[in-house]
Amino acid sequence: MEQLREDVTCSICLDILDDPVSIECGHNFCRGCLSIHWSEVSAQGCRCPECRAPCSGDRMIPDTRVKNLVEKITEHLQEEPEPQGPGAQPEPGHPVQLVRLDEEENPILEEEALSRCLEQGGVGDAPVCLVSIIGEQRWGKSFLLNYLLRRLRSPDTRDGSWMGREDELLEGFEWCADEQRVTEGVWAWSQPFWVPAEGGKVAVLLVDTEGSMDIERNKETCIKLSAMSMLLSSYQILNIGCRVKDTDLEYLEMFVQVAKVVGKEYELEPIQHLDLLVRDWSSSLVLGAQGGEQHLRYVRQKLAATSPCKHPKALEALSRSSSRCYLMPFPGERITMGSEGRLRDMGENFRESLRDYITTLGSSAGQHIRTDRHGKLLTGTQLATKIKNLSHVMKKHRSGFSSPCQMAITFHNQNVLDRARSDHAVFLKEKDDNSKNMIDCLKVQPSKMVEQFAERRKQLLRRCRTDMQQPALEKEARLTELEEELTQEAETFLETYGKHFKKFAILAGVGAGVVVLAPVSGAVGVGIAAAALGMAKAAAIGAGVGAVAGMCVGVGVGGGVGGNIAQRDTTRAEATTGQREQGDDTEEQSDEAPLI
Repeated sequence: MEQLREDVTCSICLDILDDPVSIECGHNFCRGCLSIHWSEVSAQGCRCPECRAPCSGDRMIPDTRVKNLVEKITEHLQEEPEPQGPGAQPEPGHPVQLVRLDEEENPILEEEALSRCLEQGGVGDAPVCLVSIIGEQRWGKSFLLNYLLRRLRSPDTRDGSWMGREDELLEGFEWCADEQRVTEGVWAWSQPFWVPAEGGKVAVLLVDTEGSMDIERNKETCIKLSAMSMLLSSYQILNIGCRVKDTDLEYLEMFVQVAKVVGKEYELEPIQHLDLLVRDWSSSLVLGAQGGEQHLRYVRQKLAATSPCKHPKALEALSRSSSRCYLMPFPGERITMGSEGRLRDMGENFRESLRDYITTLGSSAGQHIRTDRHGKLLTGTQLATKIKNLSHVMKKHRSGFSSPCQMAITFHNQNVLDRARSDHAVFLKEKDDNSKNMIDCLKVQPSKMVEQFAERRKQLLRRCRTDMQQPALEKEARLTELEEELTQEAETFLETYGKHFKKFAILAGVGAGVVVLAPVSGAVGVGIAAAALGMAKAAAIGAGVGAVAGMCVGVGVGGGVGGNIAQRDTTRAEATTGQREQGDDTEEQSDEAPLI
C-alpha cells in the first residue's frame, strides 16, 4: 500500500493527490498545488514541475480514474494500523530539549527526553546514527537541519521534490533569520528516522546545539556542551561562516581535545565523521564538495607550514579520511532579511548546493552508525547510559571542566573514587556472606568487626589521597564525601552483624548444652551462652530449659551452672567498666578470642 501511495502522491506538496488533474506530459498533481505553482512562474512560461516539459496553463484535465484510486488507497490506509518499531517511519515528531542551562550556565540533562529519544520506540535495542551540528551562532544550523528533516521524510524521492513547495514555510527546529540566539542548550528531534543499512534498520536522530562559540558563553560552558555534543554524534557537522578562520581552528582544536578526553573515558571513537560546512562562500566559483576539497587541502597545508603547529589536534582531525569540507554560497538577501525559509526566496546556486549536500548526507546516514573505539555498534540504550554517566560527573564536579586538561583530571579523580567504592563494596559483601554462616560469624566479635571496617576505610582513603590529582580543595571535598559514604555503609552493615552474632551465640550455647552436657542438663548450654552475652538473668533461662529437657539432673544443675557463669561474667564486666572509667583501654576477655 505504501508503494501504491507513492504513485498517487503530488510531487509539489508531497501528500496524496487532492482533486487530481493530468497535464499534457502525463503527470498528475493536485489542482490547487499546480495552479499556485504556475501562477508564481507565469513569467517563465508553464512547465511540468516534475519533468520540466512545456505545458499549456489552461489544460488541467480532471483524472477520475486516479481520483477513484486515491479514495480506495486513503480508505485502506485509514483502516490499516500504524506500523511500529524499526520497520516503519515514525510520526512527524517535534523538537525536544535534551540539555538545558541553569542560571549559572551548568548543563542539566533532561533524562526523560533523552529516554524518549534513545530508549523507546525500538531505538533502545537498535543501532543509531546521530547527525549533530555545532558552530558559531546565527549561521543557519537549525535551518540546515530542517531541510534534512524534509529529506529524511521522503527517503525514496530521487529528484529534488523532497525540498517542498516553492512557498512552503520552513518548519521543524525553531529558527529565525536575525541576530538573536534561538537554540539554547542541546535539542533533538523526538522521533527517529529508520533507514536501511547492512544487516537491518538504523535509527537516525538529528541533534541541534546552540552556538558553541558564542561570546556570551564562558569557556567552561562551551566545553561541557561540546562534550555532550561529542557523545550525541556519529556524523558531526562544524558549521563555519565565509571561510575557515583561525578562530574556527581554535574552536576545532578545543573540540577535538574534549572529544579525545570523553572518548577515552567512555571507550568511544572521538570523532567518527567530520564535515566542515563553510557557509556564504564567495572566494571562488568552485563550490560544493570539489571546492571544499581544495579549501581543506589549503587549510591543512597552512597548518602544517607553521612550526610548531599551532593547532595540532585540529590538523590531525582534518587529515583523517573521514573528514571532508563542503562550500555553500550565500543564500540570498531574501533568506537573510527575515524570510521564512521558502524555496522561492533562495538563490539558484544556494538551492542547488543545499539540495546536493542534504541529498548526499541523507543517503549516507545509514553508514555512520555510532560505534565504540573497537568498532562495536552501540544501541540507543548503551549510548543513553554513557550520556547519563557524563551528566552525573558534571553535576558532582561543577568546576572541573574549565579546560580539556582539567576535564581529564576530573575524570581521573572520579575513576579513583569509583574504584575505592567498588573495592569497599567487595569487602562489605565478603563480610556479609561470612555473617550469614554461624561458624564464620562467631569467629569475629562485633567490636573486632568495627575495627576491621575502620582499618579498611583508612586504607582506601589513603590510596585515594595518593592517586588523586589536584586541585587540593576539590580533592579534600571529594575525600570527605567518600569517607561519609563508606562510614554510612559500614554502620548499616555492623548493626545487622551485631544481631546475627547474638542470634548465633545463643544457638551455639543451646547446642553445646544439649550435645556435650546432656548428663547435666541442656540448660547448662543456655547458661554458657547467656554468660558469653552477659545476660543477667541466665539462671532463669537455664532452669527453664533444664525442666523442659527432663535430663537426669535437671533444673537445679542447669540453673546453677548457668547462674555461676553469668555471675562471673557480670563481675568481670563491672571490673572492666571500672578500668575504662579510669582511662584504661583494656578490653573484655570475650573480645580477645572468638567464641568457638
